Amino acid sequence: MHRHSIRVLAAVLALALPSIARAQDASDSAAYRALIETPLGALPLPFDVAVTGERSRRVAVHARYGLMSLDNHEYIHNFGVGLDIPIGTESIGLTAGYYWPDCNGSCSGHFMAAANLSENLVRIRAGGGEDRATFNIGVDGEVGFARPTGATLLSGNLALPLSLVPARRDLRFVPYVVPGIGVGLVDTDSTEAGLLFTFAAGIGVVASHGFMANVGIRRAFLSTGNWLVGVGLTFGGDH
Repeated sequence: MHRHSIRVLAAVLALALPSIARAQDASDSAAYRALIETPLGALPLPFDVAVTGERSRRVAVHARYGLMSLDNHEYIHNFGVGLDIPIGTESIGLTAGYYWPDCNGSCSGHFMAAANLSENLVRIRAGGGEDRATFNIGVDGEVGFARPTGATLLSGNLALPLSLVPARRDLRFVPYVVPGIGVGLVDTDSTEAGLLFTFAAGIGVVASHGFMANVGIRRAFLSTGNWLVGVGLTFGGDH
């Protein structure tokens, strides 16, 4: 199962690279808009089994906040809440949120939603003894939706979280980097869609009693795009 998943992800990357490597155009701008105005680019990466390598045994509640520069003096604030639901070896995440550009009333925000499916692929022990850490490779697939005035936005992202997970203790710090591929579609009077490289990185905290937190950065790579900075909190999961 895990080897098959890695082969599938490698095949997707190989097929997508030529399309992403070309000069950026209107389709890339559409992909960027669809990603950053849905939770896939508007909120920090879900901090779940794909990053920690450990699936929660209970349903958890998460809250996320993302901040992105709109121009030199104005910012976009994004908020999301949802559930992480363990199913087998995987975790399903459901998020509802709000995209809110703070631009002195000249633009409006909108509702957004997303679902993601996360799984641990490989866990490699690093070092010896009981305190040895684990190098984790996971896979995370997300789909997003938003309907701002005059448009429908659809997005998707396939990512490969790479993280270093310390041995079990009451408090653990988990650094991670996450390369991926994002797709976005904007439907207005006409329809545009495209592919972009995506990237996330950060550090998370796994504490006892089912509490986790993370802070990180995220970006869809349009040449004129911006970085997102965000934080996330998860309550109720039992690892």
